Amino acid sequence: MSLALGLLQLAGALAVFLLGMKFMSEALQKVAGNRLKELLGRITGNRGKGVLTGIGITLVVQSSTATTVMVVGFVSAGLLTLIQSIGVIMGANIGTTITAWMVSLLGFNFDIAAFALPAVGVGMLMTFLHGARKRQWGEVLIGFGLLFLGLSLLKDSVPDLDDPEQIAWIAQMTGYGVLSLLCFVVAGTVLTIILQSSSAATALTLTLAATGWIPFEMALAMIIGENVGTTITANLAAIGGTTSAKRSARTHLLFNVFGILWVLALFYPVMVPVVDWIAPGDPYLDFADAEGDPRAKARAAAIITTHLAVFHTLFNVTNTLIMLPFVNQLAAVVTRWVPEDQNGAPKLRFLSSTLIETPELLVVQASREMQHMVEVVREMFGNAMYILLNPDKSLGALVDQTLEKEEVCDELEREIVAHLTMTARAATSAQASRKIAELIQNTHRLERIADHCAVLVRIARRIHEEPERFDDVDAGDLATLGELVDQALENVGQYLVGRSNLEATEELESRIDETRRTLRSRHVERMRESADFVDTELAFLDAITHLEEIGDRAAGIVRLAESTRRM
Repeated sequence: MSLALGLLQLAGALAVFLLGMKFMSEALQKVAGNRLKELLGRITGNRGKGVLTGIGITLVVQSSTATTVMVVGFVSAGLLTLIQSIGVIMGANIGTTITAWMVSLLGFNFDIAAFALPAVGVGMLMTFLHGARKRQWGEVLIGFGLLFLGLSLLKDSVPDLDDPEQIAWIAQMTGYGVLSLLCFVVAGTVLTIILQSSSAATALTLTLAATGWIPFEMALAMIIGENVGTTITANLAAIGGTTSAKRSARTHLLFNVFGILWVLALFYPVMVPVVDWIAPGDPYLDFADAEGDPRAKARAAAIITTHLAVFHTLFNVTNTLIMLPFVNQLAAVVTRWVPEDQNGAPKLRFLSSTLIETPELLVVQASREMQHMVEVVREMFGNAMYILLNPDKSLGALVDQTLEKEEVCDELEREIVAHLTMTARAATSAQASRKIAELIQNTHRLERIADHCAVLVRIARRIHEEPERFDDVDAGDLATLGELVDQALENVGQYLVGRSNLEATEELESRIDETRRTLRSRHVERMRESADFVDTELAFLDAITHLEEIGDRAAGIVRLAESTRRM
């Protein structure tokens, strides 16, 4: 086999492994759903709980990168503080060591292809069953099977070392002591950055070490580097996020770089002997004595991968234990490193682009962002009604402030819809897809309500320029209708947090419609009887029309949300 063909086969095997990892991670996120958010929500200032949460989420989603990016998104959304996020990130580093143990315990001790393909087959059958839960677990099985199929292909794609000259160049790189270690640390970092997955980089490293392509100690160095490479994704995800999100990502980088410094300083005198003491077998002698004996070679490979898995776990657990008491100091360092952004906070409070690859969580956050938008719209409506009912007062500043909120609502709609549209393209459940469609439509309804509020302000401006004003009766009627509409907007917010129902919405809309019909009939009749104050009468009719439109759109939001909820 030519070198080029061998490299292509290795790349293909790695691609199958990455596909399985991605498929399984996304499917597990669907299965977990809102429980991931609830798990994060239980974190308090307790550092130990944060670490355990990070371990748990990484075991669920099978990706420390996904966990860290998720944490950055939650920090950006204000759901986690910087201090809370540090513990989760430390736990994610420990959770990611499961990959090394899977490779060690399964990859070189069993014929993993024997159950990988059946897992894919059973998983595919489950995707045709009724019930979203069964289909989601079927996708988990497919991802699991592809993951181990990729691992099997990876192991078979690495060529045997029949010719010592094949690794002569590697042997030359290993004779420079600490400098060689640093070279392989850099190699592990670069490999992880290229693959965008520390799990895939770790699997490849263990496979190459188990087949003799990389010396044992250099494989240890690559694993160290892979811990730094995995921080790049989170730092990229933090670009454009809040200052807290950037600090959280920098914490991950600083934490792992600190780990490199102490582990390299203690590499030969402490770490390697401790690993040899914990893990059974000798990774040097057993592999050297296994040449020509397939069974002995398999045992030697298992010994090497077990040593590497022990080292990976020992490194991350020890690094966490060392740094856990200094969480506050670590936060202080990154706070000085990443100063507060002077450009102001982004309009979005709860959404972040880092959540796009976790659709179930993004839908939850989009719902919270919609609640935020309801608050903005309701405040805008209150200002608009005050301006409308007080045309004689000088309210220029309040008018400008209210019209600026319309621009805020326009921007919120654009950002929310953009995030939801990108998420809709990712793999997600049918329920999440329906929820995304509902949120997009209802966000547009809220933006239209903001437009109606702006029109009310402009009607007030028009009245302010005319000599006629609303009389006390008309002002009282507008105030009455405005109170009903405000209740409708409040009801939307209450419904979104589960404190109202469709019946209350329908009752409010009926009262708004009936009040508007009564007022319209009275004023149309008044215009027929007299041509006086026509401009004021038209302004009144315009105002009650827009108030009814706001009530209708508020009711439409609840109806659509209720319809989606019942599907």
